[in-house]
Amino acid sequence: MSTISVRPGRGRSAALPAGLYEPPSAVRPTPAGVTVVFDGEDGRHKVFSLAGLPLPGWHEDLAAAEAERFGPTGTCRTLHSAEHVHYSARLLLAFLATLDSPPVDPGELRESHLLRLRLHLQNRGNNTAFTGRFGAVVLLLRRLPPGRLRPDVVDFLARRGHVAGRPQEGRPGYSEREFAAIVTAARSDVAAIRDRIAAGEAELARIEAEGLDVFEGQERTDAERLLRLARTGTSRGIPNGRTLPRGMVGNHWRRLLAQRLFLTEPDLTPLLILGVALTGRNVETIKELPAEHRLLEERAVAVNLLKRRRAKSASRETVHWEIGLPSRQLHTPGGYYLLLHRLTARSRSFSGGEHLWSVFAGLDGRRADHYEHWEAKQKAAGHVAPFALRMNTSGQLSLKQWSASHGLRDDAGEPLEVTNNRIKTTVEVRTTRALGGHLPTASRTNTLDVSFRHYLKPDPRIRDWAERVMAQALADAEKHARAATARVLDQAAETAMAEDPHAAAKLLGTTPGKISAARDGRLDTLASACLDFENGPFDEGPCRQSFLTCLRCENALVLEKHLPALLALLDKMRAELDAANVADWCRRHAVTWLVVTRRILPRFTAAQIRNAEAAKPALPIAALFDGPKETT
Repeated sequence: MSTISVRPGRGRSAALPAGLYEPPSAVRPTPAGVTVVFDGEDGRHKVFSLAGLPLPGWHEDLAAAEAERFGPTGTCRTLHSAEHVHYSARLLLAFLATLDSPPVDPGELRESHLLRLRLHLQNRGNNTAFTGRFGAVVLLLRRLPPGRLRPDVVDFLARRGHVAGRPQEGRPGYSEREFAAIVTAARSDVAAIRDRIAAGEAELARIEAEGLDVFEGQERTDAERLLRLARTGTSRGIPNGRTLPRGMVGNHWRRLLAQRLFLTEPDLTPLLILGVALTGRNVETIKELPAEHRLLEERAVAVNLLKRRRAKSASRETVHWEIGLPSRQLHTPGGYYLLLHRLTARSRSFSGGEHLWSVFAGLDGRRADHYEHWEAKQKAAGHVAPFALRMNTSGQLSLKQWSASHGLRDDAGEPLEVTNNRIKTTVEVRTTRALGGHLPTASRTNTLDVSFRHYLKPDPRIRDWAERVMAQALADAEKHARAATARVLDQAAETAMAEDPHAAAKLLGTTPGKISAARDGRLDTLASACLDFENGPFDEGPCRQSFLTCLRCENALVLEKHLPALLALLDKMRAELDAANVADWCRRHAVTWLVVTRRILPRFTAAQIRNAEAAKPALPIAALFDGPKETT
């Protein structure tokens, strides 16, 4: 490496390797077999071994394909996705080994082998599982080193349809009553956890301040236990002897003792539910919360989030969560984060690491179950970051068990199925409705397309709300459109105008003088009267529009005396329709035709229209169509 010690900046180059840089290979042979090393962007590490799998002639090539998927140009950024890729390799080899004449290496693979694998997977599960598993195998085979597969197999793998299945829509969210019940139950559990640990911390502070000498008998025993628990971090080895309550198992007693100062795995379920409900984030994002944060004037907290379902360029995001008043601690995302930070602080001092989550998992259990998890808690006095190694933890209370413990019911009276995805969907729906359906503003955690397809579209409540909003919008648009056309006075309205010009002027938004002028014909255009020629809606100042535009103007007034000219206008448009292209005619006259036939003529009686037919003007009215002509 170069000896540059200053940080890079404007005019200062970053430190670069002295020569060509060759990163260490992810494929590493061992005496037992080939292994592939995975280092994820989520901070997780694992070595995948192909030893023990059938068909050893495939191992090196599949290891190279896995390394390609795990590398900088691949799409696997998290341990979960890497495990999915390795499972695809195991699935492929396990199936090929069952054939009568299995291909011993990639060069012997045939299209028929892949077709049989596809049929096998299709018969084993539903369409979604089949598409996902077979698509993962196809993606892995596409990454094999060049030249290892037959040309016809390469062509088969390149065909469309192997990977992309039918787009799935998410499940609808919860009703307002169901969502309120879930959040209330989770909030009550979290409040109990907070109060439990706060009471233990207060008791510990009292013991440390006053010393053990002030306690006697059972109180002294309990005080010694709590003090030892705080110093060592574990309840193992704390004697219970004759003081153990009758009928209580020792491990259960030790876990109850640890709960006085630490979170335990059953506490994770309500904490995760409340986190998703308050932040509107995926549960994976809540599990990945970091301990590092910044307080902004005690009003908000800035946290750097890891978004597992985004592309590499969008996998990190800094959010600013409101803290709110202390009494609103369990109602704001910032208050929730700081509470969780405080609840896990003592446990994090033993487990270490940068993750926010840390629980006391105990030192019991079997070594074979989740080996890495077991090793981690053995090194940290039973404390572990539950989601640091894998996103699921075995000691966590299931959502079904948690819902049943609170007796939650859906709107039909059946046991309520609680899922974090549906909780997030409900938050998305509530946010969208609160912002008036403006997706660019409401879509804070997903793209517009994902928000609509997976969260909003499947929800019947958002569809009902959107239909009502659209119906109201269309009604408003129609009302506005009708208001923006000529005002039409039928026989009764025209009689009322003659009897009370002042009332008519107030109703039409003009003056009595213009009402009289309109009745006398002094404001007539060719097919209506204009109540405000000097201030038209289409131009600044005097109106310069054609006479056809009058019928779409809010300043126009149509009386019975204008019917002959309007009927003549219809005749002219009919004649032009016979001689012109339909599309051109619609572009020029469709709106005018609809205004006359649907808006104006229905306001008059059949007798009035018959009288107007007899009085249609004989002179041509080409100026309505072509505008004024220059004369020489």
